[in-house]
Amino acid sequence: MRSAGPAVEILLATHDGERFLAAQVESVLRQTSTDWSLIIRDDCSRDGTVDVARRYATAYPGRVRVQERSTPSGSAKASFLELLGDSTAPYVMFCDQDDVWLDDKVEVTLAAMSDLERRHGAQTPILVHTDLTVTDADLTVTAPSMAVAQQLAVHDTRLPRVLTQNVVTGCTVMANRGLVDLVRPPFDDVAMHDWWLATIATALGAVGYVDRPTVLYRQHGENTVGARPSRSLRYRLDRLLDKEGVTASLAASYVQAAAFGAAFSDRLSPEQARLVAEFASIPRLGKLARLRTIARNGFWKSTAARRLGQVLYV
Repeated sequence: MRSAGPAVEILLATHDGERFLAAQVESVLRQTSTDWSLIIRDDCSRDGTVDVARRYATAYPGRVRVQERSTPSGSAKASFLELLGDSTAPYVMFCDQDDVWLDDKVEVTLAAMSDLERRHGAQTPILVHTDLTVTDADLTVTAPSMAVAQQLAVHDTRLPRVLTQNVVTGCTVMANRGLVDLVRPPFDDVAMHDWWLATIATALGAVGYVDRPTVLYRQHGENTVGARPSRSLRYRLDRLLDKEGVTASLAASYVQAAAFGAAFSDRLSPEQARLVAEFASIPRLGKLARLRTIARNGFWKSTAARRLGQVLYV
């Protein structure tokens, strides 16, 4: 159900985030667009995170709200999907506890969303995401563009690529109500919340990319998901030698694809259904058949190093 309140709900999932939370909330409060509300849901933090959040809720009643889980959700994915399920605004944005938003993040993203809705219709499920600037813990820039540093194919919105590799970073995402209303449990086989939304929007609606950073993406050694430059030799070697990590990532993508096919079988075109089914079937095939399926359908990740990892460990 659509809310009569602000146009944008900013969903901030916290867990032991006391160290950086105030800086993130302050950056949200500085937004040039003011048509938003901030919902902070704490996932059983053991530090002072809740105290920080409560102070902002007291100082900004009606704009900042705090919710507290009584039992742990188990993951950032679960926390964000839970928040998403309770959202009611026309648009939602995900917010990480340790980043800093640039002042016009909401304005820029909402403008891109409005343009896509004019072109495709407001009822179409639409996702907009942006680039990020990677920093260290002290916000010193280490990579002006994460898309460039990680060589992400952010403009490639073909279903075979999105099934294979997620290039959408959750803390940059805005989803419209048409997309949010399609996100329903069960979520056991969802690899990550941002990847799930990106797959839905790719197959059933539209994905837009803003080719500029809107977030200072703080890397401090305790991030759930991090950013490393894929051009570095160390990164490439680590990826090639990490058989367990690559295999686990590939396995998660196949499981998620199967869940996607089951959840949206009545909405997919015959060609989309075929692609999803073939991707999900890869683990059941022999090695050569797996490679043939990948090559025939274009189930390749971006960059030669990532593709070599597929060839070695698929």
